[in-house]
Order: sequence, then structure tokens, then C-alpha cells
Amino acid sequence: VLLGATAAILLMATPALAQTTPAALPAQCNFTPPPTIPDGATATNSAMSQAREALGAWRTTRETELAACTAQAQALQAQAQAAAAAHNAGLAETNATIQHFQAENEAYTARGASSRRERGSTLTRPDH
Repeated sequence: VLLGATAAILLMATPALAQTTPAALPAQCNFTPPPTIPDGATATNSAMSQAREALGAWRTTRETELAACTAQAQALQAQAQAAAAAHNAGLAETNATIQHFQAENEAYTARGASSRRERGSTLTRPDH
């Protein structure tokens, strides 16, 4: 009964964990918005030149931002792998403990009811 209750609790908790709100992106993955690109059909020479300069500066900034985001993503992946390893170890320990209990419970049950009666239990008291 205890094992069934434990399994039921775990099954009910799993969907709740899956519904948690994802964390916000790290600051390293917030990007500068791109510059406004003029309409080539109507833009002046000056507007296109300014846009070209703005695009070059933005591209340099974006490359730096992308590198920082990549580094942050790699760090988060390492954290996720460590968390997954800890989870798997905890799950293995849980399963081993439950299996150990089941084996001991089977041994206990196999002894038979007569050898388990304890002094003063309702089964051995003369008034019951």
C-alpha cells in the first residue's frame, strides 16, 4: 500500500513540474535590435550610406552578443547535464531503496503470521 501511494504521488507531481514557467533568458542572450533599413526604391544616397554604417556597427555588436549568448548556453547545458546526472542518481537510489524494501517485506511476509505476532497484539490478547 505504501509503495502504491508513493507511486501515485510521484505520478501526480510530475505534470505539475512540467507546467512550471520557463526561466527568463539570461542577460547575455538579449540582443540589440537591428537598425532600420530604408526602402531601397525610395532611399537617398545619404540614407543608404547611413544605413550601411549602422548595419556594420550593429553587426559587430551582434557578433559579440551572439558569442556571449553561446557561452551562456554552453554553461547552462553543463548545468542541465549536472542536474540530469543528479536526478538519475536520485532516481536510481529511490528505485534501489524501494526494491530493497520490497525484498525485505517479502522475507517478512514469508515468515508467516504466527511468528510475527507480538506480545499484546489484538491477535494474542485473550479479551479479543
